[in-house]
Amino acid sequence: MSALLDKFLIPTAVGLVVTGLAAAAGWLYRRRRTAPPPPRVLRRFSLLGTTGTDGTPLYFETTRAPGSVITRRVGGLSQRFELTDAPLGDGTYAAEPLDHL
Repeated sequence: MSALLDKFLIPTAVGLVVTGLAAAAGWLYRRRRTAPPPPRVLRRFSLLGTTGTDGTPLYFETTRAPGSVITRRVGGLSQRFELTDAPLGDGTYAAEPLDHL
């Protein structure tokens, strides 16, 4: 009986353990790779140095990341702004002008 255990049962048990570990590793790898992307955050930016016709500051809402450059029409001219992660006192973030007119 001991020869039967050595010949068939032990290699079969080792094979099942190895197969189970490989299946678990594959599942974890696929699970990690198919994780949903992080949610995009909608932020409101104050376009620094700009005002509307009524004198209020101009705002821009986007999900773009800080460091992105946007172009907006201000006073009939296109002006570029860089979005920052600097919070302002009114709850918005600063969008700094790149084109100094």
